Amino acid sequence: MTREEVKRGLIGGLGSWISGQELAASLGISRAAVWKAVASLRAEGYEIEASKRGYRLSALPDLLTEDLIREGLRTELLGRRIIASEALPSTNAEAKRFAASEEGTVVIAEVQTAGRGRMDRSWHSPRGGVWMSIILKPQIPPAQAFRVNIAAAVAVARALEGLYGLEVKIKWPNDLMVGGRKVSGILTEIGADMDRLDYAVVGIGINANLDPGDLAGGWKATSISSEIGRKVLRAELVRRVLEELEGASQEMEASSGRLQEEWSIRSETLGRRVRILARDGEFEGLAEALEADGSLAVRRDGGLLERVIAGDCVHLRPAGERI
Repeated sequence: MTREEVKRGLIGGLGSWISGQELAASLGISRAAVWKAVASLRAEGYEIEASKRGYRLSALPDLLTEDLIREGLRTELLGRRIIASEALPSTNAEAKRFAASEEGTVVIAEVQTAGRGRMDRSWHSPRGGVWMSIILKPQIPPAQAFRVNIAAAVAVARALEGLYGLEVKIKWPNDLMVGGRKVSGILTEIGADMDRLDYAVVGIGINANLDPGDLAGGWKATSISSEIGRKVLRAELVRRVLEELEGASQEMEASSGRLQEEWSIRSETLGRRVRILARDGEFEGLAEALEADGSLAVRRDGGLLERVIAGDCVHLRPAGERI
């Protein structure tokens, strides 16, 4: 407990000198206890200077701890409870264990050992990314659960653009792209009765400080750090995503048409020739429209317009190329 109290004191005075004697007195501990706590924090990666003036935290480490995420978080609901772990098999699976608990609970891990994407595919989740799940309980019927996924995709896109100036597009149904390469993915899982949505667990994976070459093959990937040429503070990124998601969730429950419009404007799928992979087969065609229910309208090669509710979408040709 002493270590956490010292950490909070140093984070609160980030960049300023804090007397060891004053810190010890304010916490009701000895100066030796402060020194031991500082040594432990340094070993964890905190850059703490020491001099006759005391201690100074000169920079925050790139860690995903509750304290670092909560520091400066400007939300009313999301992040009320933060469960931060070094490693989890899957943040979505862990979040579903707490789905009956307080809305806004965030489950986050440095590493996922058994992360999953859509169609139950494995999701490579090494250290340096952001792997988190958020419990939402929107007042919408189960038939409109797709709106949660739209709100999450728009929120992450807004966060990446706002923090790093990236131009983010959305590949139907749940991938976020920068320069034609995947930087983030979303997996939303729900619990519902016949006419009531009990909860939605929104799983968000972001390639933050990763080398795209280290990611699993089979799909074109990028990362924030490779796009902007520097590493980012992932706790800051998590805060911004939570803030944007809270705002987008409010828009969703207010039935604002803005989310759907922005989702369509950001689409990297519309106008492209695509291959749709569903559980019952696959086909190719031209992606013509995003419908109000979140489905993708695809003109099959034979001329039939088909509404795709679920499945994977593979982009076959660049947008605008004649087919």
